[in-house]
Amino acid sequence: MSEFIIEKLLEKRDSYLNILKHLSFELMMEPTDVEIKRIKEVENNTIEQLEKIQQEISEILSKKST
Repeated sequence: MSEFIIEKLLEKRDSYLNILKHLSFELMMEPTDVEIKRIKEVENNTIEQLEKIQQEISEILSKKST
């Protein structure tokens, strides 16, 4: 069961990493100041979500190894 949960978390993580990649690309396209602010907000939220996912994965793996 935990393998399934980890797999789903990894898929979610990959999705967030893909979002970050697209945001980086948007920043290279000479955005306006308003767009930069929006991109940075989304980027920060995405990074927070990635950190939560990494923490969940770590907790699951540590429980599994004990």
